[in-house]
Amino acid sequence: MLMEGVVRVDHHQFTVGTADAYTLDAVEQGTLIEVGPGFISSFTGISYGPARLSIEILDSAGPDDTRTSDWEVVEESEIVAVTDILVMEIDGTRAADFDPIAPGRYGVRAHAKGRDRNAGLEVTEPTEEYFIQLWLMEPSDAGAPGIRRLHKTDAAWSADETVEHPTPNQDYVYVFDQEGQIQRVAPNSAEAEATRAQLQEFGGRPLTPALEAVYASQYVAGLDRDLIDRIEAAPPERQRAFARWCVHRAFERAGIADIDWIRDALNSMDAGDIPPREFTDYWPARARLDKDPRISRTIVSGLPGTTEQVQQYEALTTYARATYDDDRPLALAIETFRFAATVYGMDYRDLCDAARSDFFQSS
Repeated sequence: MLMEGVVRVDHHQFTVGTADAYTLDAVEQGTLIEVGPGFISSFTGISYGPARLSIEILDSAGPDDTRTSDWEVVEESEIVAVTDILVMEIDGTRAADFDPIAPGRYGVRAHAKGRDRNAGLEVTEPTEEYFIQLWLMEPSDAGAPGIRRLHKTDAAWSADETVEHPTPNQDYVYVFDQEGQIQRVAPNSAEAEATRAQLQEFGGRPLTPALEAVYASQYVAGLDRDLIDRIEAAPPERQRAFARWCVHRAFERAGIADIDWIRDALNSMDAGDIPPREFTDYWPARARLDKDPRISRTIVSGLPGTTEQVQQYEALTTYARATYDDDRPLALAIETFRFAATVYGMDYRDLCDAARSDFFQSS
């Protein structure tokens, strides 16, 4: 089966995944795609605008390699979906030209061309072409998670090989033991599962409908439910201000708030100006951060039940989220808080205490 149509690009991306996939939870990144639970996002050359997309569902065990050289970049991975797979913009808006794809475990081969033509620009007519092939996989066929590059001749999203990138350890997660001490345990250990189960109790009461509508709530409500309730109760402008506050705390914690180009971006955010696109587009901003000799990239423990992260990269994510044009101030506040908390890792309570002191003091 072949489907063809147009998908709208937003912030250099579009997504193929389940409706409830949280597309900021990428676990692997290539130069064309990044993957996470229930989704694959494609990196585009253009910042905004339409792109041509074809999706082919294969009957065979996988694609052949005869068409690889027709494209400028080809990468392969896997997606596991328990509900229908949709083509979406990064905010979850479904692309009307594409029918849902049945749930399952699929191999995915993604192709692209034209990404260098209008890199970083907004277009009104498609200038880039994408082709995604999917085929069902048996569990025994599944390879190691990750992204495999099969072909690349374009320059888009190419990593700087001269930069040494820090590598968080994915072999363990962080938990508190019964004495409140931080411990490292295996991701699927009883301690890790117990920690995640406790967090899913959301502080002892169900999420409100408003919180339930914000996907990130399920990740932070169990950390400090009282604070999350206060964020929900705040008026919209207060929620937006809180998101900006979280950005400042994240960059300060990451030790990069005083870097000149970062300070300028923070001032732009506070003034309500249109943020610099080279900063809100995550991967170009990350490449600039990587090349700045003044910046040390540091690995921080994950939040309870999660793996390590690079503090400075997570700080960039808070900025991109807080400055995203979103008419849902509660989602803006909750999601920015989540990424800021990740910058703190297992010291996230310091952020919660500061939030109460600065924003949500008890009456």
